[in-house]
Amino acid sequence: MPFYHPPFYSSALEQAIDRYPLTAGPETSLAVAIALMSQLQNSCPLVKTPLPSDRGGMTETSAPDKVRARCLLVVQNQQTITTGNLSDNPSRGLLIGILTPADLVRLIASGKIDSQHKVALHKIPISEVMSSVSVSLTESDDQDVFTALSLFRQHKIRYLPIVNQLGHLVGVLTRERIRQVLQPSNILKLRRVAELMTTPITAPHTASLQSITELMSEHQVSCVVITKNKELKMEKPKDEYTSIFHYSFHQPLGIITEYDIVQAQFLELNFEQTPAQKVMRTPLQFLQPSDSLWTAHKEMQQQQVQRLVVCGGRGELLGIITQTSLLRVLDPTEMYRVVKQLQQSVYQLQAEKVELLQSRNAKLEQQVRERTAKLHEQLQRDRLLTHISLRIHQSLNLEEILQGSVDEVRQVLQADRVAILHLESSNYGIVVAESVAENWSSILGEILPDNIWQESASAIIEQEIYAVPDIDQARLSAEKYARFQQAQIKAYLIVPILQDGNLWGMMCVHQCSQSRQWQPSEVDLLLQLATQIAIAIQQAQLYQQVQNLNTDLERQVQERTAELQQKVHELQHLNVLKDEFLSTVSHELRTPLANIKMAIHMLRISPTPDRRQIYLEILETECTRETDLINALLDLQRLEAATCPIDLEPVNLEVWLPTIIDPFYTRAHDRHQDLRVECDRHLPTISSNRASLGRILAELLNNACKYTANDGEIFLKVQCKKGDWEQAGQRKNSRQASALASEIQFTLSNQSSISIEELPRIFEKFYRVPNADPWKQGGTGLGLALVQKLVEQLQGKIEVESSNGWTNFTVTFPTKLDGN
Repeated sequence: MPFYHPPFYSSALEQAIDRYPLTAGPETSLAVAIALMSQLQNSCPLVKTPLPSDRGGMTETSAPDKVRARCLLVVQNQQTITTGNLSDNPSRGLLIGILTPADLVRLIASGKIDSQHKVALHKIPISEVMSSVSVSLTESDDQDVFTALSLFRQHKIRYLPIVNQLGHLVGVLTRERIRQVLQPSNILKLRRVAELMTTPITAPHTASLQSITELMSEHQVSCVVITKNKELKMEKPKDEYTSIFHYSFHQPLGIITEYDIVQAQFLELNFEQTPAQKVMRTPLQFLQPSDSLWTAHKEMQQQQVQRLVVCGGRGELLGIITQTSLLRVLDPTEMYRVVKQLQQSVYQLQAEKVELLQSRNAKLEQQVRERTAKLHEQLQRDRLLTHISLRIHQSLNLEEILQGSVDEVRQVLQADRVAILHLESSNYGIVVAESVAENWSSILGEILPDNIWQESASAIIEQEIYAVPDIDQARLSAEKYARFQQAQIKAYLIVPILQDGNLWGMMCVHQCSQSRQWQPSEVDLLLQLATQIAIAIQQAQLYQQVQNLNTDLERQVQERTAELQQKVHELQHLNVLKDEFLSTVSHELRTPLANIKMAIHMLRISPTPDRRQIYLEILETECTRETDLINALLDLQRLEAATCPIDLEPVNLEVWLPTIIDPFYTRAHDRHQDLRVECDRHLPTISSNRASLGRILAELLNNACKYTANDGEIFLKVQCKKGDWEQAGQRKNSRQASALASEIQFTLSNQSSISIEELPRIFEKFYRVPNADPWKQGGTGLGLALVQKLVEQLQGKIEVESSNGWTNFTVTFPTKLDGN
């Protein structure tokens, strides 16, 4: 008889197989089958422990897993398990049929099992009522969990038997076990319960157990939700009255599954007289439609159920979510559709962003063109007015306009001083522009209080001008007269500068040498110039606003263009990383498998025991390599997801460090390497994770030994930083010494060199420095990536430098002293 070699499954499929299913021979009675199925996770308060006596041809093994398949597999020529090791019992006999709770429900509904007339079930062999196995999965190296998911979806089955090449039973797969093994949180968190919930079959709480069974059989469902009708009176206010209407809905009370029917049959309940509310499962844990499928998955795991009820805000029944719904999300076809949909959404968002940016740019350019056109039109009208207004508007700079205005006015009127006063507030004004002849003092920048110009401003608002030919003849206050005398003013003329009907300021013409009688033509000229100045001021401000708007728009366009370019660069970089990751993982996973297949082939044709031993060692080495790679990948995924909290424990560094370092002395000695270790005296006992800290040091020492040439040197230094360790060394015990520490530092140096261009990438997954391993010792490129994640998890930091033929790794941890 040839030796049986169990296939090497993927980790997910191996964990999902129930290798301890209920099995029985075809002559086993239906009563025994019902008793066995009812004892699996029995939740009924009425427990009936004695089993029928005719248990011939039936085997019930104790499963180590918590969740077992609720079906009975019928086998022929069943073998007896002699040891507790599963590999010693590769076959339980030839699979010929299956009996599920759905089969029992169908038998009860059709009347073949009549609980009222007590049909002698112990006289009915299960071979008469079992179902044929429509589909099964033959174990092989090529099978994975997604193959099983496709079979569940295509054939709409609930149990998938696993057989070997001879058709002998190996185990069984269920949706629940697959769901517990596969936990793709990222995918399930993206989908909502409302997307996949289905409408359940319902029944009132007064319905009999027989009617529930008939409903299950008629609609081919595995559960029925027990409800009661509830009415709410709701008021909706109108304009003149309040509308009252009644809202009726189904409120879920409990749920009955096929397994509950099996238990009821085992307990010999009268299905016609037993109401549904007596056997329904309560209380129910409700889901909201907006909950994620990940929430539903966790609730199913916590409650150990296969379905959950979905309710609205008022407690109304909306639907039901089952493990079939969750597994449909994990189907490769569905996953591919979701990925394509997400990609299309990303492309659509990018297109919308580009289109929006182009639309806004076009709109802003149109606004700039319109405002610029209006500005040019206004400037053209201003140039047609007078030669003086033309010179005023030669510049749109407000300071130049004001200065040009006072210069032109002083030259035309032959005045001694012309100034423009800008009213900053109702309390004071500032002289912002001035043109003054020689030998006369300047008042530019002076602040004039309201008692100096308030009288002029009031007169200007009423009469538009304020002319004083001689201050000695005018009735001025003493303070105002003294101020004019100080400014050497003999006569003055003031005209308003109005902007949008408000007094912006005043143009003041001063005669300092003598008094002056102001002519009407001079007044008209000043009024016209004041109007032009007001327009020019407004235009200058508008032009400045346009310039500011253009500058702001250009900045926004540049920023958004830079953001878009950055996003495109990030997407390209992510695509390259994805390709590199898939290529590396595919190569690293396939290489050990190829060696394993080669070794298996050579074992089959190997003529001598010595050669067989060599190939067995190859098998063991490659299996270990494959396991280490998968474990490293899983550890990295766990660390990146940060799903598992880290447990801290006291670590006595003086006692613990030798257990990590000693094995590397032998390895260094074999390659004639000099490994030296230097530690501070009285190392403290710290609070850390022993496994994570040990793996960090082991990976660093392993890399140092691997990439250091023969006869090279490796140096490890362990020291306590930022503490008075000389004083700590005088303490009587290590606890007193550790009280002075603040951080622990591990420095590992080895004789190897890494170029400065490669240093930033050495912590990337699967990255290996080119030509750094002339001895071809191999590796996956996961070690340093795992070290970095472990250091971050322990709240430490890792640094690396390479120069002068030495590479130094420095790992620093904050000292969390053990208080025990």
